Amino acid sequence: MKPGPISFFDVAHGVKTSLISRAAALAALWAVAFVCASRGPALADARIGRFTVNFAEGVFQRSGDFVIPGAVNGRSPDGDFKADRAFGNYQRQDVTLVGHVLLHQRVASGRAAQPMTLTANQLRIFGKPATYTATGSVVVVQQNRKINADFLQLNDRTHQGLLRGNVSAQENDRVVQSQEIQYNVASGAIVVPGQLNGFSSDSDFRADRGVGNQKAGTFTMTGNVIVHRFGNATTNNSSEPLTMWCDKLDINQHPQTTYTATGNVKIAQGDRTLTGPLLTLNDVTHTATMKGGVHGEEPPDRTFDAAEVIYNTVTEDFKALGGVRATFPFRRGEFGASPTPVPHASAKPSHSPAPNASPTPAPASSPEAGHTPTPAPTG
Repeated sequence: MKPGPISFFDVAHGVKTSLISRAAALAALWAVAFVCASRGPALADARIGRFTVNFAEGVFQRSGDFVIPGAVNGRSPDGDFKADRAFGNYQRQDVTLVGHVLLHQRVASGRAAQPMTLTANQLRIFGKPATYTATGSVVVVQQNRKINADFLQLNDRTHQGLLRGNVSAQENDRVVQSQEIQYNVASGAIVVPGQLNGFSSDSDFRADRGVGNQKAGTFTMTGNVIVHRFGNATTNNSSEPLTMWCDKLDINQHPQTTYTATGNVKIAQGDRTLTGPLLTLNDVTHTATMKGGVHGEEPPDRTFDAAEVIYNTVTEDFKALGGVRATFPFRRGEFGASPTPVPHASAKPSHSPAPNASPTPAPASSPEAGHTPTPAPTG
C-alpha cells in the first residue's frame, strides 16, 4: 500500500524563485515606462540590468497604468518568460501577463540545475513582497513531478501556497487529486481540507481529508479511508486484490516507509477478512501486524480469534498469537471415506449381530417365565 504523499514542494519553490526573477525584470520595465509619456516609442531588445525585455509597443500613463497590447517576452541568465500581452500599474508594482503565459527557470546552478516550466492563461504579480497568482489551466513541471490546477497562488512573505480547482499532483506513477491543497514552502506543511483520492500502478486510495509535512516525510489521511492494492502475481502469490478500510492512516517515510491504520480496521482479500483496532505495515520487510484483538473469517464457516496476527504481504506467511481460538467445522466426506472403527479388546468375546439383524433385537419369550406363545393362525 503506497498511498504515500506527493513531493511537489520543490516545484512550488521553483515557481517562487522564477516569479521573483520575473518580477525584477518587470519592475525594471516599469521604471523605463515611467519615463515615457502617454505613448512611448517602440522598444526592442531593451537591456535592463541582467534582463533583456522585448515588446513592440506600449501605452503608459502618468498615473502608472500601462498596457502592452502585443507580445512581451524577457530573458535572463537562468530563464525566460513570454506572454501574448501585459497590463498593470508600475507605481503599485502590479503587472498581469495574459495569454499563453510561459515561464522557464533553472532552479539551481551548475550540474544540480533542475529546469522548471510553468504555463497558465494568466499570471499576476502584485505588491512587495509579492503575491503571485496564476489562473487558467495552470501546469507546473519539474523533473518527474507535475502539478495541474485551475488556480495557483503564492505569498512571498508568508511562503504560503494554495492550489485550487481540479488539483492533480503527480510524481512518477503516483497521483494525488483534490479540489484544494494548501502548503507552506518554508515549513513543508501540507493540508488537504477536503476529499482526496489518488492512484499508482498497483494501488488506489481515498479519504475525507489529509495533513502532513513534506520535509518530515509524514502524511495522515482521516475519515472513511479506503486503500485498494491490486493483485500482482510477480510480487504476491495471490492475484486477488486486497482492500483495507480504516478511520485513520498514518504514513511515515523515515527511516523506513511504514503505515499505521487505526479505528475499525478491516482487510479483505477474496472472501477472507480480518478485523481489528490496529494495523502496522513495514513497506521494506512487507510485514503486517494486527493487534488488539483480531477476528478472521472465511465463509462459509471458518473463523478464528487471536490477540495478534503477523502476516507477510509477499510470501503470505501467517501467524496468529495469544489465545487463539479457531473454528474449522468437519464435514463428512470432505477428507474421503471414514475408517472402520476397531473394537477394543475385552475379557468376554462379543458376538456381532447378523448383517440384516435389527440393531436392537427383541428378547426371546421364555415359557419358564409364565408366558404362553401365541399359536400361529391356521387356514
